[in-house]
Amino acid sequence: MNRLFTRFMQRKANGQDRSLFWQWLWRLDISEQETALNETERLQRQQRIWGNILLATDPAIALQKSRGGKRAIAVAAVLLGLLITGGIWMMRQTSEKQIVQNHTYTTDGKSVKRLILPDGTGVTLNIYSSLEYDAGYNKAERRVTLQGEGYFTVYKDSLRPFIVQTDELETRALGTAFNVEARKSEGQIQVALTEGKVAVTSVTEPARKSLLTPGEFLRYDRSTRQMSTTSFATDVTAWTNGGLSFNGIPLTDALDRLAVRYQLKIDYRQKQLANKTVTASFGKTSWQNVLSNLLFAHHLSYTVKDSVIIVR
Repeated sequence: MNRLFTRFMQRKANGQDRSLFWQWLWRLDISEQETALNETERLQRQQRIWGNILLATDPAIALQKSRGGKRAIAVAAVLLGLLITGGIWMMRQTSEKQIVQNHTYTTDGKSVKRLILPDGTGVTLNIYSSLEYDAGYNKAERRVTLQGEGYFTVYKDSLRPFIVQTDELETRALGTAFNVEARKSEGQIQVALTEGKVAVTSVTEPARKSLLTPGEFLRYDRSTRQMSTTSFATDVTAWTNGGLSFNGIPLTDALDRLAVRYQLKIDYRQKQLANKTVTASFGKTSWQNVLSNLLFAHHLSYTVKDSVIIVR
């Protein structure tokens, strides 16, 4: 069982492994251990165990700093211990009731967040972004709702498609890696594919669908509801390592993202920057370097007055 559970955490378990593990797990019967407890103690123990299981198994695992396989195996041991020491009894008591519970993860303006979803899919959330999924995740399908920006490394499962839903698009994949930008403050949604294949569909018009292959980039205009596909030349994942990436977005949106990323106040004239776009990516660097490069391409400059950056 140790070897089997290790394969789970290393994403090497096949369908037979999963079936064997759950068959073994559900055959456990430790309810006799509860007989020595009085009613109050039993209820308290049930609540504590169930709370721990929900906290540790159902939600995604947040990864602050990766420590490789040893960390994953340590987490696996803790989860397995929780299940064996009482989780099965509680699961059986609640198996006839459907527990409706949404899991939501958000980021602030300081740092990105890395998550491992219950099926093993990896997610990196950009600042001021959120990801949500409900109790039906990983049953018939794996559906998440994204606001903001996220990069997904999807665990391959041909029986359960992985779907990222934004307000106007659905991106469907089986096993792949892609980036989705869906900020409500911006006039477009963008999907960039780095590995595998995805199908992007309009929520309001399901018949409208685009298939992407690695290196392709889809742009959806919120106002016209038009989709266009092209190749991308920038590092669309630069932001996951502290950088920035702009793929054909309006210069005004790029300046707004820069202001959010570095907590700046940037003043510009909307009309002066109209019809100017930006395609560029940056690694970890200063805001001065990013801003200078963005403006240089459009023959613009900036000054700083009373902590406000003025673009002219």
